[in-house]
Amino acid sequence: MNKIFPITTPARRLSLKHWLACALLLASSADMFAKGVDVPPSTTSTTTPAPTPFASRQAALAALPPLMLWVWERPDDVRTWLNSNDITAKAAESRAKSRSSLQDQRIGVAVLDTTIMLRDGVANVRRRQQPLQLPATWYSKTGLQQKAPVVPIVHIDMARGKHKPVLNEKQKKTIVTAVLAAAARSPSQVVQLDFEVMHSQKPFLAEVVRSSRATLPDNVALSITALASWCVGDAWLSDLPADEIVPMAFRMASDTRHMRAILDDDGRFPRPECQPSLGLSLDEQPWPAKLRSQRLYLFNRNAWSATPMASWSVRLGSLVL
Repeated sequence: MNKIFPITTPARRLSLKHWLACALLLASSADMFAKGVDVPPSTTSTTTPAPTPFASRQAALAALPPLMLWVWERPDDVRTWLNSNDITAKAAESRAKSRSSLQDQRIGVAVLDTTIMLRDGVANVRRRQQPLQLPATWYSKTGLQQKAPVVPIVHIDMARGKHKPVLNEKQKKTIVTAVLAAAARSPSQVVQLDFEVMHSQKPFLAEVVRSSRATLPDNVALSITALASWCVGDAWLSDLPADEIVPMAFRMASDTRHMRAILDDDGRFPRPECQPSLGLSLDEQPWPAKLRSQRLYLFNRNAWSATPMASWSVRLGSLVL
């Protein structure tokens, strides 16, 4: 069960934004993905001081590893990938350091935390149900350590046909509330919104992003996914107050040939707001030869636990080391 932080009624009432900032710092990381992430017994020293929070959202985002694994709604175990010597370090000395410091991790995870189904005029919210196993060294006695490279995802599904959502104010507020709740569970101080829309629905997504950013604490970064086509000729993303935009360069349907040609030519999309990060899929090969993104998000249609790390170590090592 999620923890509830009581709001008192002092002489001077805190704003929602300031209250959430306090909640982010006070919330136990054991509550993150309460129904999904397995919390192992503590293996860390009780004398190790707790890390201080990131002072800004820019610092939180910059601290994320260069490789992030997208983990969706299935039972999974990513420990083999996250503990891989081939990826986390170049030599034995740095391997020892990477295990002792979360800041030296070369691989992190972006984990489905909440799914919201928009249907007609309602929004149904569902928290993650499936277990996920992370390295024991990422935990303290109370749960995930602060600054662990774990990003909660709020994913939006939209009904089609006669139940197509009306995209009203109530649905927008439900999404924003879910983003804020996921942010309060985020040890990395980064939260990601995964929301694909049609052209006519872009104004609604823009309002969701603006409202989320306006209400999030100042030291929490907002990441959003984007269709690849939004990162070519369309400038609408440049007006959104997102701290990170992750173009999904896979499952691009009729745009695949054109988008792949752009990536093969330059290694990134032309829109500057889409260049720092990129999303690719393991099952869509070959990847562009000269990727130039600072951070790569990887989608896997199979469980990570069922995907041998050894077969990818050389390819991924060249990207993140």
